[in-house]
Amino acid sequence: LLSVTALVAVANLGFAMEPTPAEPIEGEPDVTTNAYEPVATRIIIKYVENEGARVANEAAAISAAERLSAIAGANIKHVRVMSGNAQVVELTDIAGMERAQATESMSSIVERLQADPAIEYAEPDAFMQIQQAVNDPQFGQQWHYTATNTGVNLVDGWSNATGNGVAVAVIDTGYRPHTDLAGNLLLPGYDFISNTTVANDGGGRDADARDPGDWCPPIRPNSSWHGTHVAGTVAAVTNNSLGVAGVARGAKVVPIRVLGKCGGNLSDIADGMRWAAGLPVPGAPTNTNPAQVLNLSLGGGGACGPTYQNAINDIVAAGSTVVVAAGNSNANASGFRPANCNGVIPVAA
Repeated sequence: LLSVTALVAVANLGFAMEPTPAEPIEGEPDVTTNAYEPVATRIIIKYVENEGARVANEAAAISAAERLSAIAGANIKHVRVMSGNAQVVELTDIAGMERAQATESMSSIVERLQADPAIEYAEPDAFMQIQQAVNDPQFGQQWHYTATNTGVNLVDGWSNATGNGVAVAVIDTGYRPHTDLAGNLLLPGYDFISNTTVANDGGGRDADARDPGDWCPPIRPNSSWHGTHVAGTVAAVTNNSLGVAGVARGAKVVPIRVLGKCGGNLSDIADGMRWAAGLPVPGAPTNTNPAQVLNLSLGGGGACGPTYQNAINDIVAAGSTVVVAAGNSNANASGFRPANCNGVIPVAA
């Protein structure tokens, strides 16, 4: 089964749309790495077990932010309770700082919070980005499926499995309606983007996982529609005389939106991952289509932190498999998260 579901390259489903205009999010483009680096202003905090139970609801968490402010020596505002008994807080003083100063301040504050015996861990709510590649729109041009030595031997693989009965969560930018994909979508999915500017759809979290566009000038002046491309690679309807073929053509895709304008936050991605596997997430309904396979064609630099690792541990314990793009940087996957986390299958393109 995994041999036909664990692909994280993208397939072009053959359509184009105009980007949705929006104000750019606060940050700096890096044209040398094709990345967008917003200034981190939020921190993910998990308390030790006894303390965590005491501040598990919103009211108690808001009150606890006053204590955190005193420990950190900075103004801290509670943002939300997230999955895994963790919380997201915001440093209200950092937003106006220069990047170098903000980074240094964030590092010092996280270090002070980590030293508090009531806190199990604290880490910046990092910004992740899509891991994008380009493929041609017809099966005959999808060389990576069939090429000798470099392909995945897909046609022979189909004699063993096509993904029938399997749900695959595509944790990405969401989806666009498309005739070559519609029959294999398990809707409505869910939109976990909590930042309304990043969401780019006029709202926050909701049960509408459609992709309004993720354009990010000047790095990406047009939207990628990346989640739809990945969903097509996984489970485009096959043998229908249209478009492309899906690797796991008998599988169904659960679209989960965690990446929006320029990327998405670690906290939203972790919530989306847990929800994908059928685990509870505060404020979100129960997932009625829990996935056996989670596909994340996304990532960022750095070591795998506790937020990712805890989520992956819970998901694997629940019986799901996590497949992650190794990245498109021609570099060792050990330097990119979540590909470098324990318990995942990192896949090179």
